[in-house]
Formats: sequence, structure tokens, C-alpha cells
Amino acid sequence: MMAEMVHVVVVGGGYAGVMAANRLAGSSAVPRVQVTLVDPGEHFTERIRLHQVAARTRDSAGVKWAEVLHPQARHLPARAVSIDAGHRTVALADQESLHFDWLVYAVGSGEQATPLLSVTNAEAATTTAKAIAELVSGSTVTVAGAGPTGVEVACAMAVSRPDLAITVVAPSGLGHPLTGAPAVARRLERLGIRVMDGTVDPATGVVATAGANSQPAAEATIWTVGLAVPTVAADSGLPVAEDGRLLVDATLTVAGHERILGAGDAVTVQGAAGTHLRPSCASAIPLGAHAAGVLLARLAGTAPAPIDIGYLLQCLDLGVGHGHVQIVHPDDTVRRWALTGRAGGWAKEQVCRMTVGWLAKEARRPGSYTWPSGPTAALR
Repeated sequence: MMAEMVHVVVVGGGYAGVMAANRLAGSSAVPRVQVTLVDPGEHFTERIRLHQVAARTRDSAGVKWAEVLHPQARHLPARAVSIDAGHRTVALADQESLHFDWLVYAVGSGEQATPLLSVTNAEAATTTAKAIAELVSGSTVTVAGAGPTGVEVACAMAVSRPDLAITVVAPSGLGHPLTGAPAVARRLERLGIRVMDGTVDPATGVVATAGANSQPAAEATIWTVGLAVPTVAADSGLPVAEDGRLLVDATLTVAGHERILGAGDAVTVQGAAGTHLRPSCASAIPLGAHAAGVLLARLAGTAPAPIDIGYLLQCLDLGVGHGHVQIVHPDDTVRRWALTGRAGGWAKEQVCRMTVGWLAKEARRPGSYTWPSGPTAALR
């Protein structure tokens, strides 16, 4: 007798969602799995390329779904509104609800909502590119935020439009563990990028500096501050952290809802195994793979393993082939070694290519992707 079909819905088509969908769709251990990937995008978006789109050094960050998604996984172009865990349905905008047997929640993240320019998604990056292109020589540009996204945006802009006066504004300047490296500060100085301690009003772009002094908004302000996640989990009554991220355990399972798993930026992994995880594609891809592994283990009647994800490096694109790649311990603490300059730029580009390459390879040969482990030993 043929086994009953199991329908898995993956909500979100970013790095985590695509990895999970690929591994599930191509599993030979449980052949009767039907996978539906729910994502409104016309294509997969390389979010780590959006700063290049905004600076017009790259035409698009889009990749055809067929290039990264397993042929047995169905892409449903729709936006998920809420999840009914009891009835196992996903409410979709402008479409009928979708039933699931199992669900992987991987809706991703973006910057906090603001009327200012941003690189939150492909549409926002394109809008930013058009706005920057319309600026006359000598115009001022403020980049709000000195984290990796802010620094990458500022460098890309400085390379594509050296005639603009670009300032990066953050409460503690280059205070991020990665962007605070001396080599990064030297690169910004060479590109003529000013760094200022202060805050930016997310509604107006007005800059406030120490002593409550303020400066008028620049001709263009690009917002790269803070993490925001879609409210689908909270709106569905699922357990969430204060920032709205779905709470999951070390097996990426939602407490009280064994058939709902989470992966990527939109989840908080509770316990020691998740304390070092940072929002990034470096986290999303292995989390997506692990969520699929947990689901397949349960379908096979075996106990799923907890996550044990380690890191290798943190990296920055500093424009025109320059970069900074910081080697880290598995628990993401900094090692003493780093690649800078053109060597760092080459390494950063290889990492960017590998992320899509991993997804594409998993689509063709599910189970081929692996990731380093080991941080839990350092966290004990």
C-alpha cells in the first residue's frame, strides 16, 4: 500500500526557507512529501547583494526560482497572513487558505519600518537607487546605522558616486564588533566617508548629535538600523519574543505545536544552543537544513537532534573588490586573524557566491549541504 502524502508548507522563500524546502522535497528517506513554498516574490532575492543594487553597481539581486528551488517543490506566489495551528491552515492574502500537515516558519527579517530610503528588500533597494541617481554632485547622504549593512551601503555609494558627501551616523560610531575593526575605519576614510556619533530621526532624517544639537536632514537618508520581523507569528497567537520573533526550542520546534518548526532570522532559539546565533544567511541556511532534518526524523519515527551550529567568519563588502573578513570561533567570538583589502574582497565575494551555490546544489542533490558544528562546547 502506498504511503499517505504528507504536505509540508514552508512560509518564506529566503535562505532558510529555500534550504528547508529543497531538503524536504528531495528526501529519499520519506518519498511521499509534498512541499509548497509560500513567498510573494517573483524570484529569490540575494539580500546580501541589495546594497549593490541600491548603489547601482548591480542591476538586480534576483535569482530565478528554478535555479535555487528543487523541481519537486512548488512555489506559491502568495503572502501568508496568519497561521491557524489548530486547524493546520495558513491564511493567504487574496487567495484561499492552505492546509498543511507540517509547517516551517521562515519569513525572514528586515529593517524597522520608516519613510526613509532603505535596502530592506528588492523594491526598497531599487527605490533607493533611483533616488541616489537623481542627486546632483555635492549632495549630502546620511546612512543611519554603522552595522554591516550600513557600512556596506556607504562604501557602495561612495564607489558609485564619489561626488556625494556621505556620512555614517550611529550612537557609538563604528561600535559594531565587525565594522569597528581598524581596517574598516581606514577604508572608510580613504573613500571619504565621514563617521559621526549621533542618532537619526526615522521619520524625518534629522540628525541629533551629542549635547542635543541637531542637523537638518541630508538630501538623502538611508535607514539601516534595527531588526524587524513580519508579525505573522504574533498575529497567529504563537509564542513570540519581545521583538516578535517566533520562539522555538533546540530542535527548532514551537512549544505545544510539534508540527510547526521555525528557521532563520524570524525565530529565537531558546537555550544555550541558540545564544550565539545572529541574524544572517550564515545562520539561516543551516537552520533551514536542520528544520528539514527534524521534520524528516519525526516522520521516520526517530528522535530529532538539537541544533549545534558553528560559525567560521564574518565578512564585509567594502566596495570595488575590497573587503574585510574576520575569522571567528564557532560561537562567533573573534579570532585574531582577518583578511583585509583585496584579499578580503575576494573572500567576501566567494562567500556571496557560495550561498546561492549551496541552495542550487541542494536543489539538485538534497543532503549535500553541510555546516560546521561545535559552538555548544564553547558555550557550556
